[in-house]
Amino acid sequence: MNGDIILKKISFSKLNISLRAFITITISLLCAAILIFYAVISSRMYRDRYEDELKHDMKLQCEILSYNILENGLDILDSDDIHLAAETMANFFRGRVMIIDKDYRIVIDSFGDRQGSYIINDEVIRVMVSDGSELLSIKEGYIQYIYSIVSEGEVLGVILLNASTELVDQLSDVNTRRNITVVTAIILVAIVAACLIGFFSVRGVKRINRQIENTRSGHLDEQIPAQGFKEFRTLTSSYNKTIEKLMVIDSTRQEFVSNVSHELKTPITSMKVLADSLVQNEQADLNMYKEFMTDIIEEIDRESQIINDLLTLVKTDRKDAEMNIAEVDINNLLEVILKRVTPIATSRGIEITYESYRDVVADVDEVKLSLALTNIIENAVKYNIDNGWVKVTLNADHKNFHIKVADSGVGIPDDCKEQVFERFYRVDKARSRDTGGTGLGLAITRNVIRMHKGTIKLYSESGEGTTFTIKIPMKRVEG
Repeated sequence: MNGDIILKKISFSKLNISLRAFITITISLLCAAILIFYAVISSRMYRDRYEDELKHDMKLQCEILSYNILENGLDILDSDDIHLAAETMANFFRGRVMIIDKDYRIVIDSFGDRQGSYIINDEVIRVMVSDGSELLSIKEGYIQYIYSIVSEGEVLGVILLNASTELVDQLSDVNTRRNITVVTAIILVAIVAACLIGFFSVRGVKRINRQIENTRSGHLDEQIPAQGFKEFRTLTSSYNKTIEKLMVIDSTRQEFVSNVSHELKTPITSMKVLADSLVQNEQADLNMYKEFMTDIIEEIDRESQIINDLLTLVKTDRKDAEMNIAEVDINNLLEVILKRVTPIATSRGIEITYESYRDVVADVDEVKLSLALTNIIENAVKYNIDNGWVKVTLNADHKNFHIKVADSGVGIPDDCKEQVFERFYRVDKARSRDTGGTGLGLAITRNVIRMHKGTIKLYSESGEGTTFTIKIPMKRVEG
């Protein structure tokens, strides 16, 4: 297994090779290997077929010669006809024919040099002593076939035929050369086809690469038309969606910077106006100074709150943000938060009710979760109507605990629900400034809930109140 991983790393990570070259080389080598294998197997099959045909002809001719001898009696062995038949058969097979009697004497030899002599050969003896047998063997450059001449169960002699394989070799060579020619032509065609496949396969990738270069230069508004193969259309679509998301992120970043600048500049501008008024008013008395300085302090506090919220947002927005996880009594945590918020609610006649269905202990970051829940509950009070109500409930199942914060407040219009978690977004900007909001509370809350692997959902109707539901796992699972 480890060897396979190392091989893949060497093959693809270390080699500096283009996709087009890889496709071309791979297809070409694959086609070449298949065709060469086919050529070798084909040549071998053709040679085997030629040899089988030669063996079949040898057997047939020996049977015919044996039949003629038995039909005309052994006396025919001395006739010119049988000599001519033996020589004709020898010439046909480009070999040698010998007819041997049962005394192992060579009666007929197509070469003529051993006629009348005796032959002592293991193979001839084996056929001679075996009734009705034959023996076929392949020698270097020829095939030897020994066929017994049998009459009424008695072996009268044998026919020994040596056939040259020269013709088989020639036919096999012709077939091999033909296969090489065909295979070479097909390989060339395959290489051309592989080049074309490689070209069309990477054309879409090159188009995307060019667009990425344009994107790196800052041209985020240019998208790639979906063309080519299905995979490239899918890749192009994914790329375009990614670019759209980057454009949204870039727009959000620019808007965030603009909002930060505006939010930080507003208190400073107010303080400068107040200070200039004091400087220009030479007749200002102590009470005016106190009043103006009180306003300046309020603006400083507002500036400080914005900066603190920004720092908190940055900390909770990081993926590697530190989490101090511990077992926390969620019931007690909510009670503490409600005690802090109750005086604000009482001043406006708002009734806060808390209902817990069970005791809940969960692995959470107490400080961060307390900040998130405080933001939600304070918003329920701040953006509520006088003499309204806020209801907080806590429940849990076997995996998650659920917190619901409902109010009788002004509600959130449908066209604003998607943006309420955005930084510096305010449904009612004038009212938000009056209540001291910075527009960062819900953004911080969402980040904290996500850090706890939880979810937050919003249900609201304009003028009919708002309900936030939070779900967070009770056990922290890292990774």
